[in-house]
Amino acid sequence: MTTAQRETSASVNAKRKLTARDFVNVGIFTVLYFFVAFLGGCVGMISPAMMLVGFAVAIVVDGTIVMLYLAKTPIFGAMTVLGLILGILMVLTGHFWGTVVLTTLLGLVADAICVSANYHSRVRNVIGYGVFTAWFIGPFLPIFLNSGAYFQQMDQQMGKDYSASMAQLFSPTATVLFAVVGMVIGLIGGWIGTKLIDKHFAKAGMVA
Repeated sequence: MTTAQRETSASVNAKRKLTARDFVNVGIFTVLYFFVAFLGGCVGMISPAMMLVGFAVAIVVDGTIVMLYLAKTPIFGAMTVLGLILGILMVLTGHFWGTVVLTTLLGLVADAICVSANYHSRVRNVIGYGVFTAWFIGPFLPIFLNSGAYFQQMDQQMGKDYSASMAQLFSPTATVLFAVVGMVIGLIGGWIGTKLIDKHFAKAGMVA
């Protein structure tokens, strides 16, 4: 595909609206994405350090889910809607309300990156996913706004020992660093996802 063809195709995808079939894909892949992320977060019940491990594993696994999602729903708005629904689900499960704002904005940024190559560039799709994974910082935003209240609530929910370990590990600076590392892991997860799609789904005719 020539550069001119890519630009024309990208323009078409940017203007095309989500169809009923697209929304079905959004629903299916968002549920899968959320389920994996939720399980990763549950690992954090063991300890704050294990939470980071759980998130890292979830980001890698979700990389394949998102790469397949983008292959089946190559239209501007796909990641934005996924981010919006994901954020709502996170808030409904007790996380900070600002998470939905962050997931939606990062979904929009991911869409902008991916649509620049009509969702056909693996590199840009992987970068889009990597940027999107920064949403994992969302539930921890209260650490920047009112850390005292945040850790006091953590005392009540998880106990003082857990809260003390959490406060020691999740300083504002460390939390930003975790977000950056998460994006790097997202790039790795997205790259793995493209390889798995080539090996399994594409051969099975699942990616059009």
